[in-house]
Amino acid sequence: MQYQDPLFVAVTRPAMKWGVTLDGLIVAAGLVAILMIATKNPFTLLLYFPIHVVMYGLCLRDPRIFRLQHLWFITKAKSLGWRHFGVATACPVINTRSPHYVAGRWKMTS
Repeated sequence: MQYQDPLFVAVTRPAMKWGVTLDGLIVAAGLVAILMIATKNPFTLLLYFPIHVVMYGLCLRDPRIFRLQHLWFITKAKSLGWRHFGVATACPVINTRSPHYVAGRWKMTS
């Protein structure tokens, strides 16, 4: 092995601020802002710090955890076939196990 190519981790990591990815910061700040507006109490903003500590711990384990979670939600969590087949399906599969599906057609419920 003559040549070694160093891997620069900074190039492969997502943008971070205070040890948390920007995706996590936006979600946490939005959640705390909505809670503050709902409770009309400015001290609710202090809830950001424990949320940030939890997100910091998650980002220490895997810096891309929020992006991977997002990808899971837009692929496997939306899939109808996930429960039946164990994999995400790209095409819409008719769920014949649904109680609303009877003999080749959907029951209309009101």
